Amino acid sequence: MIKTKYGNFDGNKWEAVCQVCFKHKYEEDSYQEIKASPGDYGIEGFTRKGDAFQCYCPDKEYTQDELHNKIRDKITKDLKKLVTYQKELELKLNGTKIKRWIFVTPRYEHNKIIDHCATKSQEYRKLGLDILDSRFDVLIYDVDFYSEYLHIALNSIGEKLYIEADVKTDNDDIEDFKNLGSYQATNIINKSISIIENSASGSSSAKSDMLAKNYLRQYLNGYSVVRTLEKSYGKSYERYLRNIDEMAEELEQKKIFHDSSNKEFVEKITLEVTQRINNEFSELEQTTKNRLSYYAVALWLADCPLRFDDL
Repeated sequence: MIKTKYGNFDGNKWEAVCQVCFKHKYEEDSYQEIKASPGDYGIEGFTRKGDAFQCYCPDKEYTQDELHNKIRDKITKDLKKLVTYQKELELKLNGTKIKRWIFVTPRYEHNKIIDHCATKSQEYRKLGLDILDSRFDVLIYDVDFYSEYLHIALNSIGEKLYIEADVKTDNDDIEDFKNLGSYQATNIINKSISIIENSASGSSSAKSDMLAKNYLRQYLNGYSVVRTLEKSYGKSYERYLRNIDEMAEELEQKKIFHDSSNKEFVEKITLEVTQRINNEFSELEQTTKNRLSYYAVALWLADCPLRFDDL
């Protein structure tokens, strides 16, 4: 099992997810899966454009050097199968020559694996195999190459997409953000006091400090998750923005008609946001949906859509 920012994978899960991603991403290139039965020929699928794919997931977490050695040795071993099974592959390829042999693994740590791929590219060009193009190339892809299709692939095997924050926010990060004196941090701190004291005139307390720290953490962690959503899942990101923008427009009117304490109002808004995100993003794992929900509330506190009459 190996951990990625999109969740954990073992060999079987990784191969199943990759096949769904390949079939979606390379549909127009006539992707053809090659089943592992009755034999492993060094590729698990190919396109008529000449891309061939081999999947590999380490069986556990390794050190950087150990992972590099595992991937390097696996590439070397699997490429040899192109020679061993060239007759079988020639029949399956049906005239297609392999231009790019792409090794797909969740992650790799050393860029020197690219040097190994380049060396192997040159080595196999010299063999002159009928199934290989004269400009045959060996490449390595990680999970990010297929992030756009991961939620579809995971759903197909009964799982949800998990998006981890790129950076873990610790207490030092929160203190640094507070000490910057940013508009957003100041708003979160002041509104935390107003929520606890139900008035802006109150001074900070242990409870308001704890609440502010919680909102600041949700703001920083959520920002990281949303950036990943924007980078890798553009359509989901746009849907998320539409939802929180629409809810933000309703906040002022909801405050007018909600005759209660600041604490009760924020609790009500948080519940509504959580319910809406849960309903709108069924493809996401619950922790990810929670982070998106909490970020929306923290963002509104920071940027003022969520404000109180006494501030």
